[in-house]
Amino acid sequence: MKVTESLTPHENQRVIDLVAAAGVDVGPWAESSKGPVQIPASNPAYCYEWAFTEPGRVVALNVWHGEIREQNGAVWCNLNLRAWADKGKHTEALLPSEKSALSKRAVRMDQAIAYAFDNRLPVRIIVGDGTQRDISNPKSKTASRMKLRLLDPEPWSVERYNKKTGACRLSRGTAPRYIDQFTKPEPRQPQQRDVSGKAWERDRKVRDTALLRAAGKCESCGNQGFRMAGGGVYLETHHVVPLSEKGVDHERNVVALCPNDHREAHHGECRDAIRTRLLAMLADVYGR
Repeated sequence: MKVTESLTPHENQRVIDLVAAAGVDVGPWAESSKGPVQIPASNPAYCYEWAFTEPGRVVALNVWHGEIREQNGAVWCNLNLRAWADKGKHTEALLPSEKSALSKRAVRMDQAIAYAFDNRLPVRIIVGDGTQRDISNPKSKTASRMKLRLLDPEPWSVERYNKKTGACRLSRGTAPRYIDQFTKPEPRQPQQRDVSGKAWERDRKVRDTALLRAAGKCESCGNQGFRMAGGGVYLETHHVVPLSEKGVDHERNVVALCPNDHREAHHGECRDAIRTRLLAMLADVYGR
């Protein structure tokens, strides 16, 4: 049986129960701006939401079963909530209040995905099935309604997220570990050695951001980094404008490259052209 088949929901489970099972605190569902809520599961401030966040721990997302793809053992889902919200604004069948509500939910889900990506948090997927609005048809009157739901027992991760456009890929399984040339090896007995000279300090978070953005692929040639004995994917982080030339230690100036392209970026006869191309790529991601 394919994984997507095993993820087909057959029960009308309550959202609150699935969110709680995903590891998100549902205590706030029992309260509202007007006081205690008699039936927390029906609290409109939560039960219609598409994303739920437990800060620092986990993000839970509602995803339609029909959006999940599977090939060669990999299971993923491509989403762009910003684009969805933009299309919703032009849906003629929706009232202004409905457009506003859907847009806000889409924005909050986009923010939750970005939060999971930035903090490398596990994502729990609530798979839904039922009727889904055809957002590509401005005159579609069919409202979305998830009638069946299940919580995937396996964690997912945000494989990649474009901060400029909101396009992302959610992948079933925990996020792979990405390693660069500055990553410390496994603990071992300390050894003494003589050192001299100075070295530039590099922010670990900046390097991690570049490695996560690359998602295991060289940002110059597009080839996959090689897998190390411990299971990590190896690429080398590179300051496009060198620190020695007053380049900044920021994600807008750091890329992840395969070792060969990294050497060429430093010493190749086309290094100036490579620098220009990499800076243009970063500008496309983060804006100029």
